[in-house]
Amino acid sequence: MELLNVLAEESSKAEGSKGLFSGFQGIAGIVLCLVAVGMVYVGIKIYNGFKIDFGTKANVPQEDTHIPTTAKIQNKVRTTMPDFNGQGEREIIEWTMVYEVDGEKYKQTIPDNNYTKGQIIDIKYEPSDPNDFYVYDKQAEEAAALAEQSGEQEDEPVEKNKLGLGMVALACLICAVGVALLLS
Repeated sequence: MELLNVLAEESSKAEGSKGLFSGFQGIAGIVLCLVAVGMVYVGIKIYNGFKIDFGTKANVPQEDTHIPTTAKIQNKVRTTMPDFNGQGEREIIEWTMVYEVDGEKYKQTIPDNNYTKGQIIDIKYEPSDPNDFYVYDKQAEEAAALAEQSGEQEDEPVEKNKLGLGMVALACLICAVGVALLLS
């Protein structure tokens, strides 16, 4: 009988000293602390303005093959249609413009941007399809090219995202639970 009591005491001592990684609580505590450290890192990045855009498939810019030219604003076109909020009618203002490519005239309609009749604007068109065009600001493009050449790239201030602070606070809570599991 004494032999059984001695064996029971030794086995109870051995169970108490299994180690940090042997029980469920120890492993769960370590995992929670590691997850919390990762969340703190990501939370700080998000707070400082890090963004992930899942909408874009590729961030490789395509070469712009459009050729610059000028177009002349001709007529203002007003279109009245019912307002979708059910509050009367809505007026849409557009302008027709004309430009010439290889002796052939093209007429397009563009949204109103405070144009005036007879105004000359800068556009770029695709040589293979002159109907494919876009309006661009020639002066802004030249200023950006000069700034890029001189290395004067203006950095816009980044807004702080409060979601990052919330994520850091949640990570601290998770870490506290992990430490409590480790110590118990």
